[in-house]
Amino acid sequence: MNAIEFLKSQHKEAKAGFQKLEQASEAQRGQLWKHLSPELKLHEQMEQKCLYGPLSKDTHDPTLASWPDRHAGEVREAEQLIAGIDRRSPGDREWLEDVKRLHSALDEHIREEERDIWPKVEKAWDGTRLEEAGKRMAAMKAEKR
Repeated sequence: MNAIEFLKSQHKEAKAGFQKLEQASEAQRGQLWKHLSPELKLHEQMEQKCLYGPLSKDTHDPTLASWPDRHAGEVREAEQLIAGIDRRSPGDREWLEDVKRLHSALDEHIREEERDIWPKVEKAWDGTRLEEAGKRMAAMKAEKR
């Protein structure tokens, strides 16, 4: 599976995870978050290590060249929300509000990646490079299991 297909499948999983979490009872939320949180962190690590980091070194497209820095800033914002979620109890009203803020921020991030960034990546890298990046991502995911 190429890197873009791999990441799109992860985006679908994350969206479903948030939906399930937001609809869950207080008793279920903590366990669902314990599953979702590390998946979100791993996703960002895979993007940076296997796609955006290498891509930024060999592209002439100004949008792609500047994306890793912008992406890193968005990741920092998400990490701050995650840290706040981790500090609170799933029974706190603020906990669910923070989860919803994170979900909203990630939805916006996903839309931008899928609409603006990934089509440019698919033009910049041939199928072989995308397949290699996808294999590295799959290996990173398998390592974490």
